[in-house]
This record gives sequence, structure tokens and C-alpha cells, in this order.
Amino acid sequence: MSEVPPGGGRLRGRDREVDAVLMRLHATRLVTLTGVPGVGTTGLGREVAEQARLRDGRDVVWVSGAGDTGGLAERLRRRFAGGREALLVLDGWDHPALVAELLDVSPRLRLLVVADRPLGLPGEDVLVLPPLAVPAPDAPTPDLRRLPAVALLADHPGADAVVEAHPALAAEACRRAQGIPAALVEASAWLAGPDTAPGDLDAMEHAFTHDGRWAESAARSYGRCSEAERLLWRRLSVFHGAFDNDAVLAVCVWGALAADEVRATLARIAPFTLLPVPDAAGSRRLLPAALRALGARELGRGGEYETLLLHHRRWFVGRAWQAAAWWRAGRQSQARELALAELADLRAAMDPRTAPGSATAEAGTALDVAVGLWFLWVVCGRAAEGRERLRTALDALPAPAPARALWLSAWLELDCGAPATAARLIAEATRSAARDDDAHCLGLLAHLRGAIALWSGDPAGAIPELRASLGLLDDTTPFGPGRELIRVSLALALARTDPAQAREVARPDVADDPFAEAWLLRARSELLQGAGDLTAAHDAAEGAVRTHLAYGTGFGAVCAAEQLAVLEAETGRLIRAARLLGAVDGLGLAGPPAPYREPARRRCEALLTAGLPQPRREQAYASGARVGLRGLVRTV
Repeated sequence: MSEVPPGGGRLRGRDREVDAVLMRLHATRLVTLTGVPGVGTTGLGREVAEQARLRDGRDVVWVSGAGDTGGLAERLRRRFAGGREALLVLDGWDHPALVAELLDVSPRLRLLVVADRPLGLPGEDVLVLPPLAVPAPDAPTPDLRRLPAVALLADHPGADAVVEAHPALAAEACRRAQGIPAALVEASAWLAGPDTAPGDLDAMEHAFTHDGRWAESAARSYGRCSEAERLLWRRLSVFHGAFDNDAVLAVCVWGALAADEVRATLARIAPFTLLPVPDAAGSRRLLPAALRALGARELGRGGEYETLLLHHRRWFVGRAWQAAAWWRAGRQSQARELALAELADLRAAMDPRTAPGSATAEAGTALDVAVGLWFLWVVCGRAAEGRERLRTALDALPAPAPARALWLSAWLELDCGAPATAARLIAEATRSAARDDDAHCLGLLAHLRGAIALWSGDPAGAIPELRASLGLLDDTTPFGPGRELIRVSLALALARTDPAQAREVARPDVADDPFAEAWLLRARSELLQGAGDLTAAHDAAEGAVRTHLAYGTGFGAVCAAEQLAVLEAETGRLIRAARLLGAVDGLGLAGPPAPYREPARRRCEALLTAGLPQPRREQAYASGARVGLRGLVRTV
């Protein structure tokens, strides 16, 4: 028992929380401060005690280590009996009966309890301390040092220089530490170590999740849990990212944990075990890294890992196909958000090498997830990852590959610059689809052949393939592009061969497929340009660029941006046109040549060569590459 709280490290970014606790202590006699292990509740309690003494002139008593329920409890009863006015701070306290007694015998006493969980007493005001905010992946480098998490990372002697020299690495270290102060302190010491490689973030993360203060705090919290709470904690460790209640019920309910018990236990442990993850529904949560590492180790000893892993994989197959269904139903932004929000767990479900038993046992599951996420790979700029996921799953598959997996593999090989491999896979997929009488897959393959012809500069050769695709596709099947995108592809081909017919095909109603609408805007821009309506053509091209950038479709954004650059040049805005071309080149997109783009590029460069001296062109190209396409589209 001490009149003065023990000293601690520097408190970063907690002014708002200190003020909130002090205000609550004015309004109520019992405030409990809780949060996940390592989040800094003890440090905040120290600061509150100090500020209560300095600001309010309070008599403050600090008690730490409440495991002594005998002599210490009796001394507290004697000290505060009789109505002494004071603030009593109980750090690490888990004896609600004594707290209730102290409140009863000393009506002028106020208590701040720092504990793993709320005490559950009448009138208790609970504050759950959140982690520190961490840098967003696209946060500007000059702003990083203003964030408390980055400042705390730089506090250790020697770490400051690393943070200054490698701001992007520091930002990623903060994200891996999840804004937990105990983890940031460990990461700071690790970065400052003489024998560590600052770029080896995996080693740093392993260090602060398995050893040190954060891991110790997690182990203490786990030890104070009931058996049901420990069991759920262990099962939650199977999740690699954030999850909602539906996922928990689907994966964790079996054996010793029934649905009602899971719901009740989850609600009970959430404040001191899980971190909320912002989303539209506000229902997603995350098991912090050190807690997950501890749970995974304990799960491995319990003999239920394989069953849990199978439950996890089955659930995420369903999530992949839910996203695919949303994409085809016009809910494309929601489909993309779902896939990205759950990508860590979807990736785990796509890895047959971690399957129970052998890789071959779950290769089919891995393929199901990868094919369900076709739009994420093809549309959202992740072709290289999708190709590797499919290759790994196909290599492990003991049976002949399904046609739809071969179709997607072919598309991704083409996007990644391997047309010969793509051609072989298209032929294999066609044989498989014909053998299985899979008309839908045959339609997708016809679309792929038509797309290859179109981008290769043979729109006339693309037209019959695309018409055949429209005749075969069935909109009831949830995987692959729908008929609207095929129709727009046909309009793109006809724009080069028969503009009048292209205008008939390119009717504006694609409300159920915003991605197809982006390509439709590109086709209409070219048609409007040919008709002499440059203003409308410009607006259509710019709309196409915006949509493609929103989805992450690099090739689509490039095609639309080059069309936009032509229109800027034709209306005399040569510097802007050059900057757009510089931004396009700055993307450095890999992939096969696309002669379809050449007419717009040649026309734009000819206008720039005629109208701008070479030094000004080069300056504009360099400026566009620095600003990037996203920045230019906001200002063009």
C-alpha cells in the first residue's frame, strides 16, 4: 500500500482517456478501468492518480498486487472506516466483495479499480481502454511521427534513428503491434537492438507475441479465466483476422461449447480479450496477436486443432461464395469489402499445405475458395496472388482439375504475362468443360478467348467469340463475369469495327454491374469521341478511371486513363495529358502487350510531340508519375 503511485514509463496519447476517467470519478464512486492485456491500464491508472492529486488536491492511495486477501484487506478496512475522503486506486484487483464493503463503510471514498474485467457491482462505471491509433497503410510519411503509437515506438534509445530512417517500416511495426503499448515497447527495444535486422518484421512480431511484457500479460489474463473462457479463447485463435459473431458460432460451437454458452462467454470476455474492428455493422472483433499466439499453443495441446481447422475452412468456403454471389448481384463494393476484410482467413483456407492429414485432403476446399474469389484476383488488382493460390491448390489436387479452376488459372496467367501457359490451360479447360457438359464454363472460356483477341488488336476476331459467350452464359451461376460484362466487351470490339452497331449494343443500363459500367463508359467515350462530342467523351473516360481505381483494376484504369489523356490533348490541355501518361507509365503494370491500347496512346503522343517541347513533356511525365493516377484524377 502506497500514498504515491509507482513511477512508470512515459504515457503517450492518453490525455483524452485521463480526462474521461477523472470526469467519471467526479460523477460516480466506482470506476473500473479494463482492456486487453498490454493495453496500458496500469500506466493510465498511475497518470489518473497523479492528476487527481495535482488537479483536485485529492488524497490518493495506491494499492498494487491484490493477491494478498488477508492482511492487506484488513488494513484497507481499518484505514477507510470512519469516512475518510480519498481516492483509492486498486491495481490488479479481482475481489469485488471487498470493494463493495469498502464503498459501504466509507461513503466519502472513491475507487478506481484497474482489473482484467469489470467487477459487476451496482453503480460501477466501466471504461474499456482502446489501443493507440496506428498509421493507415496509405498514411503520408511526414504525418507518422504525430501518432502516439509511432512516438512510443521511437522512445527506446536507438529506436528513434530507425524510425526516422525507415518511416514505412515503423508504420508497419505499429500495425503489427496493433497499437498495444506493451507490444510497442517490446518492438522499440527490438528495433534498437545491436544484432537485429530492422526489416525482419516477422522476427520482431514473434518476439513480442511470444516473450516479454505483452506475452506475460496475456498469460496472466488467460490463467484468471474460467475453463469455458479458456476453451473459447483457444478456439478463437484459429482465426487469422477479424471475425463476427456468426463466424464464431459456425467455427467454435461443438463438443463442450454449445451455442448459448458461446454467446454468453464471448460477451463476458470480449472487453479484456478482443479488439473491436471498425466496419459498417460494428460487429467484427479481433483476437490480439499475443493472445492468439498463446491460444494457438494451448490449442495444440488440447487435441482439437484438426476439427476446429475443418470448421474454419468450411465457413470460409461459404464466405468466398457469399462474396461471389454479391458480386454477381450488383453488390460489388460489398463483395470487395467482404473479401478484403476476411482475406487473412480466406488465405488460410486456400492453403492446402496446412490441412489436417495431408495437402491433398483439402486441395478441393482451397480451389473452391480461390474460384469464389475470382473477382478479387481479376478485377481488384491481385492477379499475381490469385495465380499462386491456384497453382498451389492445383498442384495438391489428386483428381483432374475442374474446368472453372482451369478457366480462372488461364485468365490469371494471361494477366501475369504468360500467354503460352494461358493458351494451354484454355485448351485443357475447354476439353474438361465439354466432357462435363458445362455450358456456363464454355461461355466463360469463349469470353476469355474473345478478350484475348480484343486486347491483341483483333476486334473482328473477338466478336464471334463474344457472341458465342452471350449465347452460352447462365446468369444463375455465381462464379465468373455476367452477361453485362460480356455485352460491354462486345461493344468495345464493335467500336473499332462497326460504331453504329456498337452504339446499339452499348446501351446504358448496367445498373446491376457497376464494374461492367466502367468498361461501358470506356466504350462510350470512344464512340462519343468519334461523333465529335469531346466534352461528353471526357466525362465518360474520367468516370471509367474513377471506378477502375476504386476497385483496384489496374489494366482498366490504364485503358481509361489513356483515353482520357487523348481527350485532354485534343482539347488543348497538353500538360494534363502528358501528366496522365506519366502516371500510367509510373504504375509499372506487368502483363502481356495490349495492342488495343495503341491507337489512343499513339494519338496522344503525336499531339504532345507537336504541341510541347521535349523538356516540358519530360517534366510533365515526371510530375504525373510522382502524383500518381489517383491524385491526377481528383484534379484533372
